[in-house]
Amino acid sequence: MSYKKTENRGRPSEKPAVIIKKFTREYDDSIWHYDLDKTDKGPYLVEMTDPTYNKLEKLYDKLERLNKPKYHENGRKKRTTKADKIKMETTERAYWKEHYKLFPEDKPKKRGRRRRDRTNS
Repeated sequence: MSYKKTENRGRPSEKPAVIIKKFTREYDDSIWHYDLDKTDKGPYLVEMTDPTYNKLEKLYDKLERLNKPKYHENGRKKRTTKADKIKMETTERAYWKEHYKLFPEDKPKKRGRRRRDRTNS
């Protein structure tokens, strides 16, 4: 016969059980942040510490920051200048260059007809 184990032996604890609501777990390539007040399903934030993707993440954050509209003190939206557009384009170009360096299978296929070499004619 099996019986249910209980912790009723000995003097009862005077302190109430402390439940840790916020904690982190560190693995080789990532840090997982848990907060049981936000969600009990799993981590609310996972930080990747792999150095190969640091440059890609920085470029992505810069691109998001540039695409976010800027506002005056009175609440009106600032204009996007030509210099801002150039910064956005160069950052986006650098982002995709780095992305295709890390993930070459994502590179789009070249379409159209092949160019003929006219040096032999």
